[in-house]
Amino acid sequence: MIYASKSETGKRYQNQDVLFVPVRGSVSLFVVADGMGGHNAGSVASRLATDTVEAEIKKGGASTPDALLLNAVSAANRAVLAYADSDRNCRGMGTTMVAALVFQTKYVVANVGDSRLYQMADGILRQVTRDHSYVAELVAAGEITPEQAAVHPRRNIITRALGTRNDEKIDIFKREWARGDTLLLCSDGLYGSLDDHEMARVLSEAGDDLDFACDTLVREALYNGSTDNISVILIKNKEVR
Repeated sequence: MIYASKSETGKRYQNQDVLFVPVRGSVSLFVVADGMGGHNAGSVASRLATDTVEAEIKKGGASTPDALLLNAVSAANRAVLAYADSDRNCRGMGTTMVAALVFQTKYVVANVGDSRLYQMADGILRQVTRDHSYVAELVAAGEITPEQAAVHPRRNIITRALGTRNDEKIDIFKREWARGDTLLLCSDGLYGSLDDHEMARVLSEAGDDLDFACDTLVREALYNGSTDNISVILIKNKEVR
């Protein structure tokens, strides 16, 4: 597989997003975490959660990849909670997280909050994860449309995050992917300004140049008015020669 990533502060005073991509020879773990909290607390939460997931994955010990990832993200939740309890400047901090373990024909994803993973196959981009947000619940209940959700005044309210309760529910998704498919992990700073069709167009036009695709996605999100941090990871199922 090949992959690339980019994180942009944008119009915020600081970047509270944290990305993780593997170095050569390490486990194929990919993470996007979007921190929340005053001052530096959001960046503390996203960094601590990501570092904890990486450490837990490296320790191993679980019988299956989905159990391993679930245990790692659960440990990250406990770590953020413990840190917030020990430092009054970080009380109330938390972070969203989407984390994936990616293999040759399959991948497993853990999700808490509204950071997302998409899979692009045969030119079609589909969201795999489900947002844990106020507007996503309204859409699921049929009270508003996805188009209305994109501009809803309460679209930034999330209903789950790491570090906000002792036993946070973590969604796990297990999927297959084929040669030529692309996975896109991102924070809401990207998809809040680009719709699925726009993101799919960029991926199609970029081909195997994932660095160019990351740069273009971020640039177009900024052009469309994104005021949030913007983070993206792209992974393509392609043989490395």
